[in-house]
Amino acid sequence: MIRIPKDFTKTVLSWGDDHATRWLLGLPELSAEYLDRWDLTLDGAPLNGFVSVVQPVRRADGTPAMLKLGLTHEESEHEWYALSIWDGNGAVRLLDHDADDGVLLLERLRPETLATQPIEQSLTIAGRLRKRLLRPAPPQMRTLRANAARWADELAVADSVPAHILDEAVDHCRTFGPLALSQMVNEDQHFHNILASDREPWLVIDPKVIAADPEFGLATLLWNRFEPDRIRHRLDMLVEIEDLDPDRARAWTFVTAVVNWAEADTDAWTAERCQVIATTLAGL
Repeated sequence: MIRIPKDFTKTVLSWGDDHATRWLLGLPELSAEYLDRWDLTLDGAPLNGFVSVVQPVRRADGTPAMLKLGLTHEESEHEWYALSIWDGNGAVRLLDHDADDGVLLLERLRPETLATQPIEQSLTIAGRLRKRLLRPAPPQMRTLRANAARWADELAVADSVPAHILDEAVDHCRTFGPLALSQMVNEDQHFHNILASDREPWLVIDPKVIAADPEFGLATLLWNRFEPDRIRHRLDMLVEIEDLDPDRARAWTFVTAVVNWAEADTDAWTAERCQVIATTLAGL
């Protein structure tokens, strides 16, 4: 049975979310079930992210792997699908999964992340991987078109962001949203979600995919390892590396920052960074 980290337990319980609490309380039983089903043995201390626990294990033949137990939610619904489509080409390899339970068996990578590398090199690697991993999205995947329509309605009545910023974001949503493409885009491909590997130098983990324009999902590479004076430089780099439309890239990055700024509430880390990104890109 997996030992659930105490700090993770405390964090999940603090959300006050019934679904998350039930999932957390069921983790010991869930982990025991999949250790038995897939004939796995524990092989080290568990790690945890914000909504998942990842346990080093070994398969029956001794192969090292990682058992990921994730809280099921909309953004992670198609993680297994993306990994199966990529089949280890630029991303961690999916060895087995149960989508209903949110359980994945993954190849084991090295713990070093792209955040350890110089920022210019990190941006280049991240941008090339984003471009390499583009695929047509399946019809059942959540879409940027639907999100943009919802954001336009929500931002039109928001009051935590200056009105001229909100107006511009709403305009972008209504202009670009209905025309958005259906490419499978990873909107959470930041530096800590790209790990070193013996099979390839760097591989993507933990994708949160959406049917969208290729220009969507860049904001996470701006607010992670934040450099407020280099926002435009970073965005220009990614546009060039990925061969993107610069106007659409700026618009979607701006919208993403505004949405997260408006939804940040008491999260000062997110609010401050998204405010800087949005105000830097506003009116361009």
